[in-house]
Amino acid sequence: MTITRLLVANRGEIARRVFRTARSLGIQTVAVHSDPDRDAPFVAEADLAVALPGTTSAETYLDAAAVIAAATRAGADAVHPGYGFLSENPDFAEAVEAAGLTWVGPPPTAIRAMALKVEAKRLAAKAGVPLVPGAELSAAADADELRSAGDGVGYPLLVKASAGGGGKGMRVVERAEDLADAVAAAQREAASAFGDPTVFLERYVTRARHVEVQVFGDAHGGAVHLFERECSIQRRHQKIVEESPSPGATDATREAMFEAAVALTREIGYVGAGTVEFIVSGEGSDQEFYFLEMNTRLQVEHPVTEAVTGLDLVEWQLRIAQGEPIPLLQSEIRRHGHAVEVRLYAEDPTRGYLPNTGRLHVVDTVGEPNVRVDSGVESGSEVSAHYDPMLAKVIAHGPTRAVASARLAGHLRRMRIHGLTTNRDSLVAVLDSPAYRAGDTTTAFLEEHPEVLAPALPEEVRDRHLVAATFAESALQRAAAPDRDLAPAGWRNVPATLQARSWHPASGGSGEEDVTVAYRTAGAVTADPAPRVSLVGGDQDPFTDPGRTVPDPTVLVRSIGRDAADAADVVVLDVDTDGVGARVTVTRYADLVCVDDGLHSTAWRPRSRFGDATHEAGARGPSTPVPGTVTLVQVAVGDRVREGQTLVVLEAMKMEHRIVADSDAVVTDVLVEPGQAVDAHQVVVVLDETDETVTGTDDGASA
Repeated sequence: MTITRLLVANRGEIARRVFRTARSLGIQTVAVHSDPDRDAPFVAEADLAVALPGTTSAETYLDAAAVIAAATRAGADAVHPGYGFLSENPDFAEAVEAAGLTWVGPPPTAIRAMALKVEAKRLAAKAGVPLVPGAELSAAADADELRSAGDGVGYPLLVKASAGGGGKGMRVVERAEDLADAVAAAQREAASAFGDPTVFLERYVTRARHVEVQVFGDAHGGAVHLFERECSIQRRHQKIVEESPSPGATDATREAMFEAAVALTREIGYVGAGTVEFIVSGEGSDQEFYFLEMNTRLQVEHPVTEAVTGLDLVEWQLRIAQGEPIPLLQSEIRRHGHAVEVRLYAEDPTRGYLPNTGRLHVVDTVGEPNVRVDSGVESGSEVSAHYDPMLAKVIAHGPTRAVASARLAGHLRRMRIHGLTTNRDSLVAVLDSPAYRAGDTTTAFLEEHPEVLAPALPEEVRDRHLVAATFAESALQRAAAPDRDLAPAGWRNVPATLQARSWHPASGGSGEEDVTVAYRTAGAVTADPAPRVSLVGGDQDPFTDPGRTVPDPTVLVRSIGRDAADAADVVVLDVDTDGVGARVTVTRYADLVCVDDGLHSTAWRPRSRFGDATHEAGARGPSTPVPGTVTLVQVAVGDRVREGQTLVVLEAMKMEHRIVADSDAVVTDVLVEPGQAVDAHQVVVVLDETDETVTGTDDGASA
């Protein structure tokens, strides 16, 4: 069989990735897309595109019949599922083949054997692969069954969705009394993400490593491995840093995992790309490993393997799907150097990884030598609340782990990302941390090193960026002033009066405060020809509090321009403070100012001179952090709630977000209902925090 036109049943960066290889092989490409993705880059890059009317994943990318109908309508003769969505759905694979199309993936029988993790564990045990202790749960497990199962597994334990992956439908449970709520939440999330609410329990192995083996099988009985990847650094059980080779697995453990992974591949008659995942615990000769699951698809982190082997795994998938044998023998597959990948997300690690939605004014998706960027977005893209917030994967290769990590950190620092808060600074902090450099990368990494979630910006960099933003604003105002030729910049007839401009960090994370820059430019009529710059924070008065003086500032405006595509003003300045200079670019959008200097990036919003007059500002009650869909309302009018109690559960970007009470109160109004779509910052419940109401009797009278 020969593939001539390929439909990719996915979106974003993986669709673009598959298109790239298909084009190189002379294969035509077809995209499918939801309504929010109509203008996405992957749609424009396909040769043909078919709309799947709807907004949510369930209405579009998870609708198997609609996807197959799109393939038939577009004249495709093959379907590549990418990862996530329907990629591990055996019924979809069967339907694709029944429609006379080539399925670029393993046989439905192999998917079915591995896609349900409970069944996969049985097969792995049969093959002699060691398993993590666990317990299956019936669909209608009652409190007694849950208690018994939890006690049998032991705490801490992990509630885990049987279908799917990507950290969806997972909850860590430390105490028996929290198990029922965790199971219910995981079931809801699994049903929404995968259409299957089945979950099971598994011992949560602390301070372990997550190591996986890339495998390939073919229709001729061949099976090989392409070495291992370590993916231990995770947030919400979803990988954010992946690398090969593993910095913690011993040679003996590696060889044993390779053997086990290939044996399982042969046992189930696997064809195509797959990944066998293990938990590795212990060090040295005491190191042990346990089977976790097998992912019957291409992994997000497959570029790591491509970087160290020099092979195109998508090409292998397409060739094997056309009936060819595995292109290389095991002895011919070599690994060279070290590769590291990070996942760049539109989220704020300082606020519980809160996703960000909206317009990306600028995002740099161009790689450098030995650096690859696989991106699903480009400048001007809209990031929707309906899908995963991953923007791109950035992969670096080098002769050693140290070189690869340094290249990756350097590229991340130089990337220009304007418009949304991302985890970029946190990723750089991970790569720069002593623990990461030492290879101490267990699954507890982020819990043990919370400082990488909100890395402190060096004071001198903060000063430089604030000075640059302030003087850029002055330069822009000066350039637009009709009387700019009548007096020198900054001229005042009262020389003692300083100018001032206040800024607020755009991310809005915890511990941030307004900063006011008080200054007098060199053009002012004063006895001192040099700029005088001081910074004060909080509610301090820049005119009465001298603040912290920026040492020996020199600011030279190099250029002033305008980016017509984004209606942004761009000012390039040389800023020297205390004898250390840097070329700084300030980009001003309507309500956002972004500052980049090649080593650090910051984003600021001018502080309003007036208070927030919107009705949300005066609303009494918690609000939605992001746009999404209400899945659960846990309170009613008249209910008494306590601080931290869950009021409403919101689903956004394939994750659950719990909206909780920030104080003891009484519910006086419920403004949403299950299934309702809500915008960001929409009040969901109105609370009355008055003492009389909270301490009153059941009929509302005060005590």
